[in-house]
Amino acid sequence: MVATLPSDVAIIASFIAYRLIHRYVEGPNPSSPRLSAVISGTTTLHSSITTILAIYFLRQCRTQWAETVLHNGKNPAIKTDTALEKSSPLWQEITIGNGRAGRYPDDSTNPLLQTRSTLGNTITAIECGFLLQDTISLLHEALLRLRLVKPGLKPNIRLLLQNADKTLLAHHIGIALALLVFHYYVHQDRDRGIYIIVQFLLMNSSTPILNLRWWLRTYRPNSRLLCLCSDLAFVAAFYMARVWLVGWIIREYGKSHGYASAWKIYFEGMRLPCQMGTGALWIANTAWWTLLVISVAKRLPKELARIGEAMHSKIS
Repeated sequence: MVATLPSDVAIIASFIAYRLIHRYVEGPNPSSPRLSAVISGTTTLHSSITTILAIYFLRQCRTQWAETVLHNGKNPAIKTDTALEKSSPLWQEITIGNGRAGRYPDDSTNPLLQTRSTLGNTITAIECGFLLQDTISLLHEALLRLRLVKPGLKPNIRLLLQNADKTLLAHHIGIALALLVFHYYVHQDRDRGIYIIVQFLLMNSSTPILNLRWWLRTYRPNSRLLCLCSDLAFVAAFYMARVWLVGWIIREYGKSHGYASAWKIYFEGMRLPCQMGTGALWIANTAWWTLLVISVAKRLPKELARIGEAMHSKIS
């Protein structure tokens, strides 16, 4: 069923489904802490679903390409014969805005960009619907926090935006708008790049560990060993899902044109908008990861000492 849903229907269905889950779990008169827990739980559920679907979709694509190799004797995802020859027909001339000419690989038959899939479109539609719904939940959470200070406060979008988590709101709104634009192209039958878009959705795989970490810190702060383990697990998960993943996607694209190195294809074969987008994403995620590592490293000696003291007191 998932594989056959039209993308616009999938967006609406995802929005309604997650909204109903929220309303049912949070109850008729939710408090701000309860709503925070509901948001965390729903986000964990969604991230797990999209990660599983993304892995299934990517493996399905690879299986189909492998079958193409068996039937045609040629791998459509790898062009190694003339890819390194910039003078070959594989490369095309692109005129840059300032009049300079750059050479970029020809992706007109590259399945990494040209593959089209109803299942892939549905996965991104589920993501879009969730982000739109979660944006409403974040604003509702901000309203409840304000009403703790000023009971009976009437909704005001300016106050809500000021008191909501601005980083999450910007993340949700930005990605949701980008996915809506993508689905406009799906509606126009002009969509491209679903394989790479779904690859980026694998970033959701670190979210369940993030929310587990939040839950332990909020509701089990005395379980220091578990909290520490969740810190270390999140450091590893964040790196793999949001830093390493970007380089892996670039390397996968490079391999389709005969490059073994992500750096080489990034500087020599990627168009400027792609360089700017992936570069900014990698830098931002690496910065966040670095701050996370520093934060965990600062707490590590104290946490280990407290864990040691607690274990010693239990033994004695």
